[in-house]
Amino acid sequence: MALTPVIKEVALKKQYPFIYENFVLATQSDLYLFLEKNGPTVEAIRFGFAVVKYGHPNDEVRGGHPLFKHGLGFYGLYEVTNSPWIDEVKISNRVHPQHSDSLFDRDRHFIACFKDVTLEVICTEMEEVQLAETEILAIVTKELQYLET
Repeated sequence: MALTPVIKEVALKKQYPFIYENFVLATQSDLYLFLEKNGPTVEAIRFGFAVVKYGHPNDEVRGGHPLFKHGLGFYGLYEVTNSPWIDEVKISNRVHPQHSDSLFDRDRHFIACFKDVTLEVICTEMEEVQLAETEILAIVTKELQYLET
């Protein structure tokens, strides 16, 4: 029997508006949610992620999100415990011959709610980071090298 999801707003080191502007960069192992630029420094959240959803719903239809009735708000960063999405991924992974439910014990589910988009991430790590523009360009350059034939 599935447990009831619990939603808690995440207190970050800095207060961000979580309204309009955000930018996502994803590699095969990390996802960066860029929140604010101050001079050459970009404030971001880095997720060591496994699964991501980005886009729908916006704030006008967020009340239709299945976790809204469990406390998901309109704007901000939230963490979901007893996540039905993690359970869904775990169940679908059971077809793998070396599957173990314990592989998902460290997984965490975060939801970032903005005016126009929602970002959902299943990850094993989440940290606030400050990156120089040069560091962001280095990440992109490294990933582009993997595409060279």
